[in-house]
Amino acid sequence: MTVFQFKKPAKIDLSIIIVSFNTRDVLLDCLTTVYAQTEGISYEVIVVDNASNDDTPDSVAEKFPDVHLIRNDINKGFSSANNQGICESAGKWITLLNPDTRLIENSFQKICGYMQEHPEFSLLGPGIIDEKSQQSPTRLWEDTPQDAAWKILGLYNPNDELQRMANTEEVLVISGCCFVINRELFEEVGLFDENYFLYNEEDDFCRRAREHGKRICFFPETSIQHLHGKSTHQPEHREKVILEAYKSNLYFYSKYYSCGWNLILRSLYKVTFLAGLIRSAFRHLAGSATQGADDSLRLKLKLLLLP
Repeated sequence: MTVFQFKKPAKIDLSIIIVSFNTRDVLLDCLTTVYAQTEGISYEVIVVDNASNDDTPDSVAEKFPDVHLIRNDINKGFSSANNQGICESAGKWITLLNPDTRLIENSFQKICGYMQEHPEFSLLGPGIIDEKSQQSPTRLWEDTPQDAAWKILGLYNPNDELQRMANTEEVLVISGCCFVINRELFEEVGLFDENYFLYNEEDDFCRRAREHGKRICFFPETSIQHLHGKSTHQPEHREKVILEAYKSNLYFYSKYYSCGWNLILRSLYKVTFLAGLIRSAFRHLAGSATQGADDSLRLKLKLLLLP
């Protein structure tokens, strides 16, 4: 049964969708590498700008006139903006690409070739390397409630994932910074859940795909460089990122975890918020508090009081 209908037929190999919010410089660099490295396939680039105020859309329009640019009047969030791009796409495969990524080789030709040869996979994630060209730990399996608890408490070490990544092909989830999807999958499972403003949307989509019997591939034969945090660690917007991440996590827990685990995880959050409020209060009294969201008493109190 078709649950989503595209506006356009699949006329090209690949649609590359990039959601931007005040990431002009890294986005322009990303686009430069996409056009410089991508050959041998037909493709389009769709940029959905979430009401940036750093001249991002005008700069993209000037320097990359071939880009299909969608300008939003408000920040609609990551899932909603990607859905806008998906609705306008005409690719056989659709890639969701973060603006703080760079192509270091002709990755998309390799990816399309692999997916053409392996139609058993509906989703694919390439390898990810950091700014020093070192392999980044990439989560390839579902977050369990226990994992969520360790993350809330600050005890989760993502570097432990590197050992588990070895010799892995079929996986449970893939990284959201470069997320390649067979177009037909959207027609079967629908678009991204727009209740996620930021974070968890890729894990949610992968779970929905597997519920429909679809398979997911990790493809380390090519890698994308990810400049971690360039999009989400902007100081002037850090408070909103923290708030939306918390709301997204709670929604994800309510959707996939038991009532008992929801209670436990919410309680752990409240304990960490209270501890953070006390620490920041002492720092303010001692005159050692940092500027911005990390030591904001108002933010920590707001998080503590949120339902």
